[in-house]
Order: sequence, then C-alpha cells, then structure tokens
Amino acid sequence: MQSVLLNKVGQRTRHGNYYFKIILFGILFSISQTGFSQGQIPSELIHYPDFVFFNGQVLTADADRDFTIAEAVAVRDNRILAVGSNAQIQPMIGPSTRAVDLKGRSLTPGFIYNDGDNSVPAGDILKDSQWHGVTHPHLGGETLDQALATLSYIVEEENEPGEPLFFNLQDAWASTAKEAWGISTLDEVAPDNPVAIYLDSSYGMMNTAMLNLAIESGFPADHFHLDRDETGKPTGLAGAQLVGFVGREVRPWPVPQWFDDFAIPGAVETLAKYARHGVTLATGHMSALTMTVLNRVFHEQSEKLAVRVYPGLDFLRQNPNGEMYLKRMGNLVDFSLVDDRGPMVTIVGASVGPHAGSEDAAASLLSIHPKKNVIPGISPNAYGYNRWTAQWFTNLGQNELNELQKTQTDYYNVLLARQHGWNVTGVHNRGSEGIRLAMQNVLEAENQEKMYVKKLWRPQGFDHNVQWVPEVFEYYNQHPELREIIRFGVSLGSTIRQRDNEAIGVENVVEAQYGMEGLEQMAPLKTLLDNGIPFHIEGTEPEDDEDFPTWYIQKAVTRIDNQGRVISAEEGLDRESAFLALTRWASRFIGADDEMGSIQPGMLADLVVFNGNLLEEPIETITDLKPVMTLVGGKIAYESPDL
Repeated sequence: MQSVLLNKVGQRTRHGNYYFKIILFGILFSISQTGFSQGQIPSELIHYPDFVFFNGQVLTADADRDFTIAEAVAVRDNRILAVGSNAQIQPMIGPSTRAVDLKGRSLTPGFIYNDGDNSVPAGDILKDSQWHGVTHPHLGGETLDQALATLSYIVEEENEPGEPLFFNLQDAWASTAKEAWGISTLDEVAPDNPVAIYLDSSYGMMNTAMLNLAIESGFPADHFHLDRDETGKPTGLAGAQLVGFVGREVRPWPVPQWFDDFAIPGAVETLAKYARHGVTLATGHMSALTMTVLNRVFHEQSEKLAVRVYPGLDFLRQNPNGEMYLKRMGNLVDFSLVDDRGPMVTIVGASVGPHAGSEDAAASLLSIHPKKNVIPGISPNAYGYNRWTAQWFTNLGQNELNELQKTQTDYYNVLLARQHGWNVTGVHNRGSEGIRLAMQNVLEAENQEKMYVKKLWRPQGFDHNVQWVPEVFEYYNQHPELREIIRFGVSLGSTIRQRDNEAIGVENVVEAQYGMEGLEQMAPLKTLLDNGIPFHIEGTEPEDDEDFPTWYIQKAVTRIDNQGRVISAEEGLDRESAFLALTRWASRFIGADDEMGSIQPGMLADLVVFNGNLLEEPIETITDLKPVMTLVGGKIAYESPDL
C-alpha cells in the first residue's frame, strides 16, 4: 500500500514540493505502525483521480520530436496526475473516479488558438460601427455610392444631434474610398455630427467635427498622423495614432444594456463553440471592453466561461499617450482570474498596432520585394504601406522618421512596453518587411539602457507572419539572441484559403497581386521548422462546422488550397509536427508551456478526446475526426452524446 501511494504522490508532485513527499511518507509509516489495514485508512487521506482515460492513443506532445504515445492518463483536481500504460493507470481508479474507455481513440492536449481577437464581442472595438450606444455591422453596399447613401441615411434618420458616429467600412472599399471621398464629402453628409470612418484598423477618414473633437479631447494638433494639405488644412485622412485615439478616447463605451443583451451572451456562445472544437485557450489582442465582459462572466456565471482566455491588452495599441498609461498601470503581466480549474483569464502582454495590412486591404502586405501586379482598386503601392508611420499619406517608412515622429508611433510604444517589463503580443506582420521590422524593433527595445524590469516573463509574440523571404531568414539567423525572446504565429489562410475582393471583382487576391511565386512564399512551414524558428499555426474563431483543429492539421500536411491545388508541397509538415504546432508550440507563444500544451504530470488538465485516431486516420479524411469531450482544468467543458 505504501509503495502504491508513494508512486502516485511522486508523479503528482514532480513539479511540486519535495517536503510534501517526506511528510506523507511519515504519515503512511505511522499508519503502518498503528496497524491500520487498507480498508481502515481514513478517507481524508485518500484522493482518487477524478478521471482515468485508458485504452487509448494518448498524444502527449511532451517533446518537439518523437513525443511519447501513452495508453492512459489520470486526472485529479485541475492537473494531470499520471501518464502511462493501462496497467500503470487503471489500478488508480477509485469509487468516484469516472473511467473512460477510449477504445483506441486519440486523447490530446487542448488546442490553443491565438487569433482569438473576436472570441468576445468588442475584442476589436476600434473598428466596430457604433451609434446610439450599441455596435452595428460594417458599412457596405454593392457600390461605393451605396455605402455613402447608407451613411447619409444613418446620419439623417438615426442620429442624435451632436452624437459622434463611428463606421467600419468594408475593407474592399478602403482604397477607392480614400480616393473618392474627402473631408468635404463627410462635412456635407454630416455637418453637425462628428463622424469617423475606419478604412481599416489603422487608417481612417474623419469630418471636421470629429477632428475638432479629437483635438479638444487631447490629441496633439501637430501630430503627423493628422494629414494636412500644402496649405495646412486637414484632408480628413487619419493615421494609426489618430484612429486609435478617436476609437478609444473619443468613442464612448456602449450603453450598459449592450453588455447584458449582446456582449455577454455573445461571449458565452463563442467560448462554448471553442470548447466544442477542442480549443481550450483563446488568445489575441483584446480591448478594455473585452476585459470587462470576461470579468463579468467569470464572477457572475463562471461555469459559462467555458475555456481559458489569455488577452494581450490593447492599451498601447495605436496610443499616442503610451507613457502616461504605463506610469498609471505599472506591470500587470500574469495577473489572473483563477477558479478551481486554474487561471481562466490571464494577461499575457500588451498589444500594439499592426505593421502591415492584409493582402486584400488597402495598406496591403508590407513587403521587401514588390508585387508582380499592382491593382490600384486594392492597393496602389507595390510594397504596401507601413501602418505605424501612416505611410499611405506621409510616404514615410520607419527608417525615414525624425526623432519626434518616432515617439508618435507604436515603435515608441514597443520601447516603452519593454522598459516596464511588458512583452508585446498580437502584432500583425503579414508582409516580409513587417516581419523583419518586428525583429529589429524587439532587438532595439532589448538593448535600451533604461529598464525597470530586467527580464521579460513572457516572450515577445508576433502573429500573422505569412510572407517569408530569404532576407527575413537571413536577418533572423544573423541575430541568434532572437531565439530566446520572440515567437511567431503563422496563418495558413493567405495560402490555403485566399480571399476575394468582390467589390472590384478580383478573385484570389494574393495570387492576383503577387503571382504564383509569391503565393508559394506564404507560410513556408517546413523551412521555418528547418531553420529552428519558433512558430505555431494560428487558429481563429471557429465556425460551427469548420476550422476544427483537424482542418489545420490536414492543410499543414497536404497544402491543398480551396481550389484543390497543392501549394508548395515541399513546405508541408509531417502530421506530428502539424499537431505540435497547434498545441505544444502554440503554448510557447504566450509563455505558458510550463502549464499547458502537453500531457505530463503536473500540467493543467486541458484535454480533448477525439472520435477516432489522429495518427492512423487517412490524411484525406482526417477532418472527419471531431472532439467528443473537452476538459478544461479537469472539468468538462464539452461532451458529445457520441461519447
């Protein structure tokens, strides 16, 4: 009896307290000396596992290569108690243990999706349309004139006098709207209401009333993100810091009823969907509104907070007053909301704005090499635009800024964040020059003289890194110190599931602008792996019947696009690496690999049972495999009747 219990304790406390083992040994020795039989041991000293999974294929993800495949796992409280063979684990089953016969099916760590910006409503509030205290869909139409007519109708029929109005224009119209509209257009449509139109998350167009309101609210009138013509008159165009200021300082919070009727129900529904997909943690850049929603769900109905949410806070994102915020907040990295499942909401960094746009947007990919075809209706620039520098109208790259202008960009916020011990995360760098600049900025931040926190607690995390070219790999290899401080998320969407620009009738926008050669440079997973670059595959908010982890595994292996073509077959991963890129490697992105991403004693019990065998199912049909049970911290977050 002593040896069995000590074996359990040794496995349970591998990451824990050595002295606890000694104390328990003393208790057991005392029991043996008093003559208690096994049946007489007080129940307070016996804590059997809550779950035992046996007779399965346990993909432990306990190593980057040749990870262990076990048969059984025991879970107690919110942690993994033991991993091993059926013969080792099944004897641990107690009277109240739920024993699950896996029948050869796969048991995996929980999957981690890092493009979870919209896992809670208002995750990206900066771009949301809003009036009357509630958010609305984006502003669109079949033509740009229809979009303007819709705007006019809302201003005339639905506004309150003097009320600020915020509109998210469909990305497809951004470039043409910039050329067709100006401050006079918006002044004519809304002479009395401050109006801001988001062309994307970093560029906007505003009428005179909104610009005046921004300046009255504290935005510097001489800031270079407020565009002016040669006479000094505002054009209405706004760069990232002005867009961010208006979107967060000028925009009022939605009315309280919005939280009850929309935000909280929407959050509960989305997080439950993650659990059904086997996703146990969503991370991404998230707003203050998101934090309030998560906090309310946690305290008011914690059982409905189905999965963990680890935000990168948006407080520095496109913020012209970053230093003021940091002086007031200090460092909040790792602050958590914790229940009996473990940390459910944890701050994992600060978010700053994106360097580059998406391939179908006006800012476009910020790239080292030019596009093969420039399509003005999508983006008129061969290299894309740097969003941090408002290059779309300033014509300035980062290295062309003067010292004052540098302090008026998110480059400066990266430096400030590092000074105060905040890692930055959730930064979009789709283009190759954006990726290279991310590395350069991290190195410059790390080499500052003034540091209040000497060593970061979590790594610098940059996502949406899709366009890798030789110059980027060379820069990384020239700076080996980057290996310890930076992590990359890679999206398969640009390669496997290209988007169309329906507004101007362009299909497959990556291929249309960059050609097949450019398409083949997107998401070179095998080359990243061979170069030892710490990356993971990004997952985004799932649809009901799409975006299961098995979809990402299949596409990472086969690289078959949505037209049935194989794109850069040599960049495909083996199945095991694709699986790791969504679990073990994804946990490293947020510096949580000591708690999750693998199945090992002492790790959080975030587990997924599939309805089949992930390693033996033909890759062509692996998407038929779906989760039938998801555990988060040892508690059931989702269970299918099929189990």
